[in-house]
Amino acid sequence: MSLSRATFPDGRPVSLEGEPPYAAAALEPLFEVPFLLPCEDRAVLGTGAPANAYLEAARTAWEEWPEWMDYLDPESPAYPLKRAARDLYLHWWRPWLSGRRVLDVGCGIGRFVLPLLDRGATVWGVDGDLHSLQRCAWRAAGRPGRLDLHWSAIHRLPPVFDLDVVIACEVLCYVPDTKPVLHEIVERLRPGGALLVSLEARYGWASSADAAPTALSPIVGTERVVDIPGDRWVRTYDRAELRAELEDAGLQVERLVATHYVPEGPLEQSAPEDMDLAQLLEVEQACRAHPVWGPLNRVWTAVAIKPR
Repeated sequence: MSLSRATFPDGRPVSLEGEPPYAAAALEPLFEVPFLLPCEDRAVLGTGAPANAYLEAARTAWEEWPEWMDYLDPESPAYPLKRAARDLYLHWWRPWLSGRRVLDVGCGIGRFVLPLLDRGATVWGVDGDLHSLQRCAWRAAGRPGRLDLHWSAIHRLPPVFDLDVVIACEVLCYVPDTKPVLHEIVERLRPGGALLVSLEARYGWASSADAAPTALSPIVGTERVVDIPGDRWVRTYDRAELRAELEDAGLQVERLVATHYVPEGPLEQSAPEDMDLAQLLEVEQACRAHPVWGPLNRVWTAVAIKPR
């Protein structure tokens, strides 16, 4: 499977040089070519189920707002926001990003794949959205490092093991049953390897620019899931729930931080677009200590280690 089975739209095999994972320099035949991959989990093509809500929305967005979806393009209107959100993650995860073998689950268009490749890492990327994988390959072409991509869901991960790092950023909160998924992730990590994870926090999303209409019940009630058919299905977490879920999977929580008060959070529209990372960190630290804003983080950012 993977990029070794990539074809051009007319059915011709791409026939990349070498073996997967490929030297990113070998991906240049794919640059700006809408290639196809075999789907390794047919469930990602479905509709109507909670697990498909995010992918259905992504397919619609690529058709209607491609400039917002391709947010690594500096000309994208989403570029400043997404860059700031990524920089926050990289700040909190930086001590664990030196690993050479990395699996990025829900890799999207490559916001973490690209900096990892630039450091010479070997990266396996998994995503349920083919358009995102295409752009990930385009932007990876010609960089250092090695890459393979899989069109699949989090329930069917590639058979790669002894990994230094698994990234699961903004993906587990879209999975109705996370226990088997976390089991598969832990199995693939080497002893001492790190899961870098982020999930939707309990309340901060409700005041964000992309808050869902008709979602009052999970805001004011005890319901943890934001379920809007045809739009989204997201499970939200508080600190204790996330810690317990990671520990139940056999992981040791090394870092668990309330983040994203500004980018993609409740203060997004109040902050200037040109804030640098140092300014963001200062504001976010103030928010964590604030009696009102403290509980309104959009994201939990965590690091969990597989015991040696």
